[in-house]
Amino acid sequence: MNETETNNKQEVQEIDLVSLLRDFLSSLRRLWPLVLVLTVAAGALFYFRGVRSYSPRYMAESTVSVEIVNGGSYANRNTAEQMGQIFPHIIKSGALSDVIAADLGMKSVPGSISVTNIKGTNLLTISVTAWSEEMAGKILQSVMDNYPEVAQYVVGQTKLTVVDEGGVSLVTHKNTVVRGAAQKGALIGLAIGLGLVALRAATFRTVRSEEDLRSLLNVPCLGTLPVCHKKQRRSTERDEINILTDDNRGSYVEAMRLIRTRLERQMKDKKVLMVTSSVAGEGKSTVAANLAISMALKGKKVILVDCDLRNPSVGRIFNVQEKCPGLVAVLNGQATLAEALVEVQNKNVPTGLWLMPGADKESRLVEILGSQAMRNLVDQLRQEADAVILDTPPSAVLVDAMMLVKHVDGIAYVVMRDYARRRFIFDGVEELSSGGAPIVGCILNGGQTRSGKYGYYGYYGRYGYGRYGYGYGYGKDKKHSSKAGSHSHQHRQTKEKQKPKEQ
Repeated sequence: MNETETNNKQEVQEIDLVSLLRDFLSSLRRLWPLVLVLTVAAGALFYFRGVRSYSPRYMAESTVSVEIVNGGSYANRNTAEQMGQIFPHIIKSGALSDVIAADLGMKSVPGSISVTNIKGTNLLTISVTAWSEEMAGKILQSVMDNYPEVAQYVVGQTKLTVVDEGGVSLVTHKNTVVRGAAQKGALIGLAIGLGLVALRAATFRTVRSEEDLRSLLNVPCLGTLPVCHKKQRRSTERDEINILTDDNRGSYVEAMRLIRTRLERQMKDKKVLMVTSSVAGEGKSTVAANLAISMALKGKKVILVDCDLRNPSVGRIFNVQEKCPGLVAVLNGQATLAEALVEVQNKNVPTGLWLMPGADKESRLVEILGSQAMRNLVDQLRQEADAVILDTPPSAVLVDAMMLVKHVDGIAYVVMRDYARRRFIFDGVEELSSGGAPIVGCILNGGQTRSGKYGYYGYYGRYGYGRYGYGYGYGKDKKHSSKAGSHSHQHRQTKEKQKPKEQ
């Protein structure tokens, strides 16, 4: 292997490590509540288990003097120090433990034994801890009877004389024992939680950049939309962003203009565009709405149709207050096209954008999207506007978008950064590609800004799918009540104004 190949291999390994670390941290950001719950729950479980299983311990203690047979005082002090030092080794070797257990008539010593030397003297303090007062005394007496016999092979023949019996006392280490059990449980819970995070990081593969999109899908990437932060002063304010009225939107507007330009180049003379995504929560409705605004501000007449009959949201984005007939009413012949269209104005100035709201959660009527009536409506919209945008439900979990493919000229596919699994994205694109209409490009939502910082798309465009958007709980509405904003809407309901005003 030459030097170039070696360098390339090292670079790939470094990239993989960085990617793995990024995946782990991303998963930790999502699952930290689970890690916290597991840590607290395991700590609490071990704590209560320690409280219930704790039993008080008794300590028997005695101070003895060590004398060597036919030895002087210096030899006695030296022997006492040696016996204090070698005692742990004698206990570990099992020599003394076996003798004491046999003396007590048991298989093992039911307690712990320790010996310390009072420095500079020939005195030893022998301590025995056991679970009962009687057993602690018996073990202590057995130690004093048998220790000299075992130690004589190391320090010679010795004699132990009791100086202070000490007695047996109750030793309460409950707080220490219980605290240790809780700490052990918390560490176990933390390890399990981090293990789950690591497992998710290894298996939950998402899209984080345009390069990831290009490597996954054989379609152009129209651009990346950054996060446009805004402050909500009241809980009644709408969540979704609207570049027509929201402040602090400069980078988002510029990114949308770039996407619009690339999209127009891909669509050429075609008019009807479907905007969809893989799963809910990727902000496709917000993208569709702001793309329609961007096209209208360029001087085009744009009609935005909410085809999400299960969870309509276009009206909420534009703060439509009045009740008006929607898509289902037009398809069923209950209203005319002019009655169902709502003109968007900004400070009482027409913008060239018209809305057709969806329905009140008509999930049982989704088959109507593939009907001849829908085709006739789309053909009529082609005649009325320069551009028609259909906001549809996610394609990877519902069939609604597939029913509309045959009516459109192109599809813009929205992908939220680090959200849906790659297989959902791939399946959604593959399903739509088989329907006949081309996918003109993908839009990465909530991606990396020019400054290199990542943001989070926050509340914008959320559905009721559940945390990871796999189709659970779709259609659970969230009450959105808001006062009229700075822009107004004019609903034309008379037959004299059946045709939208030309811009």
